[in-house]
Amino acid sequence: MLIHGERKEGTEKIEVFSPYSGECVGKVAKCSVDLIPEIMKAAEMGAAQMRKMSVNDRAKILYGVSHQLLEQKERFAKVLVKEVGKTIRDACKEVERAANTLKLSAEAAGAICGEVIPVEQDAGGVRTGFYQRVPVGVVLAVTPFNFPLNLACHKMGPAFAAGNSVIVKPASKTPLTAMMLGELFLSCGLPKDAVTVVCGSGRELGNALVADSRVRKISFTGSYQAGDEICKNAGVKKITMELGSTSAVVVSKDTDIKIAAEKLCRAGFANAGQVCISVQRVYVHNSVKDELLSDMKRCALSVKCGDPSEKDTDLGPMISRDALIRAQERVQRSIAMGARLVTGNITEGNIFYPTILKDAPENAPVIQEEMFAPVITVNGYETLDEAIQKVNHTPYGLQAAILTEKIEEAMRFADEAEFGGIIINDTCNYRVDQMPYGGLKNSGIGKEGPGFAIKEMTEMKMIVMNGSVQGAL
Repeated sequence: MLIHGERKEGTEKIEVFSPYSGECVGKVAKCSVDLIPEIMKAAEMGAAQMRKMSVNDRAKILYGVSHQLLEQKERFAKVLVKEVGKTIRDACKEVERAANTLKLSAEAAGAICGEVIPVEQDAGGVRTGFYQRVPVGVVLAVTPFNFPLNLACHKMGPAFAAGNSVIVKPASKTPLTAMMLGELFLSCGLPKDAVTVVCGSGRELGNALVADSRVRKISFTGSYQAGDEICKNAGVKKITMELGSTSAVVVSKDTDIKIAAEKLCRAGFANAGQVCISVQRVYVHNSVKDELLSDMKRCALSVKCGDPSEKDTDLGPMISRDALIRAQERVQRSIAMGARLVTGNITEGNIFYPTILKDAPENAPVIQEEMFAPVITVNGYETLDEAIQKVNHTPYGLQAAILTEKIEEAMRFADEAEFGGIIINDTCNYRVDQMPYGGLKNSGIGKEGPGFAIKEMTEMKMIVMNGSVQGAL
């Protein structure tokens, strides 16, 4: 753990295992709830220091870490391969994105501003009203296993840009990059108490941090179930929840099917399907359904699975055996309910080979539950009304997409699909780090993206000034 700018040992260790080889690739100290008073003392001291730091100095630190991430890309990427199991190509992309996220945060720091508000004029004097944005104080960042570097930057970057301190609690399966990132911030001039990195059980350490009144903002990325528990325990504080999804793409009959098949497979199987906005559901017009399935099967069979450290590997392992088993059980239950297997449903170690199903009932697990695995289900539709109804018929609403040549179809879908993000003529997997990112329904609360996250990590302070001293008296 990283407290007061130093690595500290604990009485217990958390071992980190490679999802591909099963070997232990690192150890971190397990943080006890007994240390929360020390953690919070450090975080409050850090918040006071960050609040006094100039915007230029905050931005300078963020630019510095961004530059260092690119300088150390290979080092960070190799650790991502080891602890996450993502391919070396995807790991390098994540480091590049993380550097860009911090650069965007630095740029957004200079744009934090208030606004003049018209206030009442009366016989006693003329009043001027304006608000400022001020830091919330202590931010708790709870990060997931699938993008442990970039999603940490999406929380830490805006928080530091806004003048807060941050307590980072990374996923226990992937804490190594978070520790490296915390130390990199310190080496680039961040005050030693402004960042704390602690690892431990969500039920024990996580719940205790969440409930602490000194934490003024929680930014969480993870499952709906965990997010629901956090919201119940948090009390009165600001919360951003980036939760689960069953993201869908509608494919119209006038789409280039070969291009669509490649896009869908690439977006459904990336990072072994362990992406919140992975393509999980596809609704294709019945007239081109067989053609799309044939091309998607060919794409799926061409995916090279294996050692994620090899440059030509397309798909590595899932994060754990338990995660693989849960995904396979959902596939099996869906097949028992009537879904038909097109290809895949084969496992080797922790690798789940690219899997495509078709004709699944709309109440099947592969439709209604977040798969978080390289599994795509393809169902047909006849009318756009039917497609939109099916796309909306899950508890989630993160992102959805439509592939069409008809502007009227695209705009109608954008208007009626109940999702936080609508992508036209690309897949639901599309995200750039500056866009507002967040879902509707059970997919979450609030938005990420540095410029938007900063608003979530600041408070408005209203100031009203009476221009007349006599009027004030």
